Amino acid sequence: MTRLSLALFAGIMLLGTSAAVAAVLVDGVVASVGTEPILQSELVQDAGPAIQELRKSAKSQEVFAVEVEKALRSALDQAIEYQILYQEAKTAGIKVPDDDVEKRMGTIKKQYDSSEAFQKALEEAGRTVSEFRERIKRQIMAMSMSIGKRREFEKQAVVSESDMAQYYQDHPGDFVHPSRVEVRRIFIAAEKDKKSRKEAKAKLEAIRDEMALGSNFAELAKARSQGPEAAEGGLVGWVKKGDLVPELEKALDGVDAGKLSPVVETEYGFTLMKVEAREAEGTTSYEQARKEIEPILRKKVGEEHYQKWMGGLRKRSNVRIFM
Repeated sequence: MTRLSLALFAGIMLLGTSAAVAAVLVDGVVASVGTEPILQSELVQDAGPAIQELRKSAKSQEVFAVEVEKALRSALDQAIEYQILYQEAKTAGIKVPDDDVEKRMGTIKKQYDSSEAFQKALEEAGRTVSEFRERIKRQIMAMSMSIGKRREFEKQAVVSESDMAQYYQDHPGDFVHPSRVEVRRIFIAAEKDKKSRKEAKAKLEAIRDEMALGSNFAELAKARSQGPEAAEGGLVGWVKKGDLVPELEKALDGVDAGKLSPVVETEYGFTLMKVEAREAEGTTSYEQARKEIEPILRKKVGEEHYQKWMGGLRKRSNVRIFM
């Protein structure tokens, strides 16, 4: 991808020239991973939402071209990593449910101003919907591989008592806190229609009833929650005033440690929370801070091992960049 061709492409996008001309300019192989090519048009597709926002805010063609180049270079780095991880995911036998692909496609479409804008972006990239769906499937497989390896390295990380004590000493400001609440949650997503809302609320009410019979909140969160923290037993962690949306913050008022909130409706669905602990304003002692410090250090060490692992894969994958 030369600076000249990028500048030409940026100018075309800024001035709104036809998709056909744009497609010609963005065609070409910009990199390869083994025998698999990465096309310039694929980068445009991946960076599409960012380019769309830049088109709205660009003050000049020159500024637009510079910012588009940054977005496309970032997309190239990600595309190379995804292709490497996809090959690893295939070897590991990772499968992706069709529903996950459709949900991800829906999320991407929402980043565009309209369905027409999304379709136009596909046309400019020279892609069909089925080709786009296949790319999304591969990306999900790659992300699943990435998440799995990061978790594996985090579990394997060795964090000593002295490491944690040193972190506590080096970051005193991190452990001065306002009044706060440690929270777990179970989240059920819901669309805007009444039927979806009713069904999601009923599911969560049933889960709350199970809790009343003695079920373990963390285990239910792992099995039923659709929130990003489900794998950690629904543990959101410590939250202070302003961290949560108003509906959730209000629902926690007056809920004692060990107790449940009511089922709360928000824009995206329904939430049930459990208060693990409450703390008044003050400084967290080292003994209390240990359980916060250990995952921070595990994540840091795990990320270092992950980057070394990726570096090794990249060397073995015969990555070539044609710039």
